[in-house]
Amino acid sequence: MDEIKTVLKKTSETLQENFPLSALTSFKTGGPARFLITPADKDELIETLEICERHSIPILILGKGTNILISDAGFNGVVISTKNLNRTFVEGTDIHCQSGVLLSSLLKICIEKSLKGMEFLSGIPGTIGGAIISNAGLKKEWLSEKLIKIKAISFSNIKESTLSREEIPFKYRASNLEGYLITDAIFRLDKGKKHRIKEDIARYMSQRIKTQPLGIPSAGSVFKNPQGSFAGMIIEKSGLKGYAIGDASISDKHANFIINKGEATSEDIYKLIHIVKRQVKKMYNIELETEIKIIGSFGEQER
Repeated sequence: MDEIKTVLKKTSETLQENFPLSALTSFKTGGPARFLITPADKDELIETLEICERHSIPILILGKGTNILISDAGFNGVVISTKNLNRTFVEGTDIHCQSGVLLSSLLKICIEKSLKGMEFLSGIPGTIGGAIISNAGLKKEWLSEKLIKIKAISFSNIKESTLSREEIPFKYRASNLEGYLITDAIFRLDKGKKHRIKEDIARYMSQRIKTQPLGIPSAGSVFKNPQGSFAGMIIEKSGLKGYAIGDASISDKHANFIINKGEATSEDIYKLIHIVKRQVKKMYNIELETEIKIIGSFGEQER
């Protein structure tokens, strides 16, 4: 790894070793990254990816770290943060964003330019890249509906290509873009009235505050909603609301949220996830599917 370190160091001055990923994830858990790099621009990003590909180094792309559970053992490879890929510009009713742009920053641009259609993203943490990968949205409103096209780098050949929305197989909470690193996106919105956009953003935010444990470390909704039902309601009916392992607890406010009350470990959260899955399967014969991405090795294997 010393040789790899030397090569990576030439590529990026941001290289850090054994960086605690708990500082970069919304769960506030996760062990160290062997290397952390925060590319300054797309050229540095591509160069880093090419080095990792040549040397067969595992890669983990991290935006805001809001939809992920990383094991306490950490990640023995290169974690690439997209934090600096945060440029935007507006052309008419089109918003051009790099993948590291925060959703909250996008909404500020929408207000400034009087562009409506993204208000439902209010209160959702994370970045544009992660939101597209997971097709962020609500019951009837999805980010994919506003997307025109993306630029993305394929992990198979480290080449950037352009994909239109029609070329991406979006579905509920999924995009099938896991083999790509999104670098840029263009959204097409509608002209609106600034005061109305502000009001709608505030309304969505107010609803989230009422129903979700905001302000407490979590990764948002842990499970996808089963067809025709809601994961939170099923978990609550299973009697697990408030159930805890250590400081990892199923939220009393919304049963599809697992929160870290202070000193939870990733292992605690992982065990809690599988208790929920087993209980729901036992009581309702429903296989809950995790919405969050689980990275690394854990003591209890999924059954």
